Amino acid sequence: MAAKEAPPQSTASGGDRISALPDGVRELVLSFLPAHEAVRTAVVARSWRDLWMRSPALRITRWGSTEKFNQFVECLLRLHCSAPVSGRHPSSDPCAAPALLDSCHFEFDTPDFVDEENMVENMAIYEKQTNYWFKCAVRCQVRVLQYCFSCNGGDPLELLDLNLVWGHLTKLELAGVSTGSNINLSCCPALHDLKMEDCYLDVWEIQSPYLQHLRIANCRFILLNRTLIHLPNLISLELTECSGRAPFLDSMPSLAAAIVTFDSDYWDDSCSLDCLLLNGLSEATKLELSAYPETVVLRRDLKFAHTFSKLKTLVLADWFVADDLSALIWFLHHSPILEKLTLHISKVHENAMTAEQSCKLPEPSVASSHLKIVEIKCHQVDGIVIEILKILTARGVPAEQINIKCSTGSGCVNFKCTGFSTK
Repeated sequence: MAAKEAPPQSTASGGDRISALPDGVRELVLSFLPAHEAVRTAVVARSWRDLWMRSPALRITRWGSTEKFNQFVECLLRLHCSAPVSGRHPSSDPCAAPALLDSCHFEFDTPDFVDEENMVENMAIYEKQTNYWFKCAVRCQVRVLQYCFSCNGGDPLELLDLNLVWGHLTKLELAGVSTGSNINLSCCPALHDLKMEDCYLDVWEIQSPYLQHLRIANCRFILLNRTLIHLPNLISLELTECSGRAPFLDSMPSLAAAIVTFDSDYWDDSCSLDCLLLNGLSEATKLELSAYPETVVLRRDLKFAHTFSKLKTLVLADWFVADDLSALIWFLHHSPILEKLTLHISKVHENAMTAEQSCKLPEPSVASSHLKIVEIKCHQVDGIVIEILKILTARGVPAEQINIKCSTGSGCVNFKCTGFSTK
């Protein structure tokens, strides 16, 4: 007598609960796996065979040998993009009839070439290959594209062309790449978010009439060119810890928040422009400016800068302590509706200013009624802090609205001023 076939276990009794999930849910789960692991799920069951090709996201990470990895990515893009979607017919060219992707994440590093004698030639071939992958992902109508290369102390990966027509792309993240072509995103109406980190930018301009959020961190602007950043609809800007020549910021009438942090390695001795940065930031309502005291570009900009008529929250770190606190005085005079001011002083200034060095105290103005909170963060109350208190009280800021936070070797001390005399 033939043995009866055992009935399939129900999900309630601890069976295969994942396979019982709807396809849309399983595809979403696969989108969190590295691509080579997602492909392996094709052997789980017949219903899983091509599920990975319908996943809304691809996460392509380095694995195995360079040759196997390259072959895998080539095959992956070809199979994924040839899958019929929304009635479209398959194509043998992964760049011809692509499937729609929510996101695609490339994460790779310098390959281990077997033929080390022809390293330069091999790297050129590898760059051409990875550029092709980048274009394939773009033409797959991807919405979010992350392209990250870890150079491990070597040269960044050259990205040859950033002037493509990207109709669906909404967010682009680049890391560890270099580009010598201008970044013109005028043909990307949906692209609102651009992030670049650890990149080499040898470009004359970064422009887009649509971009709303820009973050450039730990990048190097090549010294021969000064980059024009023309983004009239930008809402938020982060320009942090970059080096090279400071870029020129064009007018940003929609700007709401900006963080600008300068590395010491900025060259601006040959600048022929009146104002590099501050006029482009003058429409912001929230602004943070941080630089070493030796950095000259911000202090030089003050001679030509416009009034910050919308600014309500301001953070200044370090650079304002130079030139008898003239930068602080300038912002107090040119920020008529400023409500909150935060001052960071990262080192101790042992000697107080002498009478000859003491800055000219500003006259009180109508803006004093808007300034409600002043925070001074320092190591100790030294001569610079005393001068700041003089400036603020002369402007009419009540002492009880000034908070001082001192960080010492034994911890932090917070206190409010209860009174102060300028004598």
